[in-house]
Formats: sequence, structure tokens, C-alpha cells
Amino acid sequence: MIRQEKRLSSLKSHQSLGKMFDRVPKSVVLASLLGLIPILLGLVSTFNIGVNESLKEELIRIAIIYSGFILSFMSGCVFYVSSLQRERVLLLWFSIVPVLLALISIIIPFMQSFVIALGFLVVLEIERKLHGLRSLPKWWLALRFPMTFVVVVLLIFLGFRI
Repeated sequence: MIRQEKRLSSLKSHQSLGKMFDRVPKSVVLASLLGLIPILLGLVSTFNIGVNESLKEELIRIAIIYSGFILSFMSGCVFYVSSLQRERVLLLWFSIVPVLLALISIIIPFMQSFVIALGFLVVLEIERKLHGLRSLPKWWLALRFPMTFVVVVLLIFLGFRI
């Protein structure tokens, strides 16, 4: 009986995850979820799992650099969408802020992941504005809210180097 309840609970959580992304193209969901792997590897290496110190630091470094690349990519996406119409010139200028945060994170090594997390939140806010202007696909925020939440949480945990 307990086993059936666990299966049912697992099935319900899987269905709710499916409903969360039901409007998002499957290839976009897959690419987005796979994109979490480098950050997860960096975070997992911070736990005491027998990884030697040099490998641990290398995985953390890769996770942070990768996060900066993804942040810059996302910033470029909103820059492009913002550039398509003149009345979005303010958003165009704001879209540069995440790239600057990624650069600042290089200068402030003890705060890198926190600064990058802030950059992802800035991108999300720009995306919210663009979505309100009907400049993004209808499904966009259904993907971006949960993905940004997960990335920000992972980066914060990575920043504390558990």
C-alpha cells in the first residue's frame, strides 16, 4: 500500500512538472535541463564525496565560468529582442547589465556566483518586460521562471561552497 502511494506521488510530481513545461517545445526543455549539468557538477563537488581538492576547485571554476557564458548568452538574446523595435531602447541598454555583472564576477572572486545569480535575475526581469510587450513566445516565461529559480539557487549554494 505504501509503495503504491509513493508511486502515485512520484507520478503526480512528474505530471505537474510536465504541466509546468507543457507549452514549451520539448527540445528547448531538454536543452535547458541538460544545461544545468555543469552547474550541478560544480555544486556536487563541494560536498565531502571524496573528490580531491584540485578536481573540486576545477569543477567549481568550470561551473562558474559556464554560468557566466550562459548569462552572457541570455543577455545577448534579450539584447537582440530589445533591438527589434525603437520603443524598447531602454530594455536594450538594461540587457547589457548582465554581461557587465559577469565581468564584475571575474574581478570579485569571493562573490562570483552571487554576482552571476544577480545577473540571471536581471535577465528574468527584462524578459518579463519583453513578455508584457508581446515580444517573446507565449511559453517563454513558463520555462524561464523555473529555470532561473533553479540556476539562482544552485549558484547561491555554490557561492557558500557547502
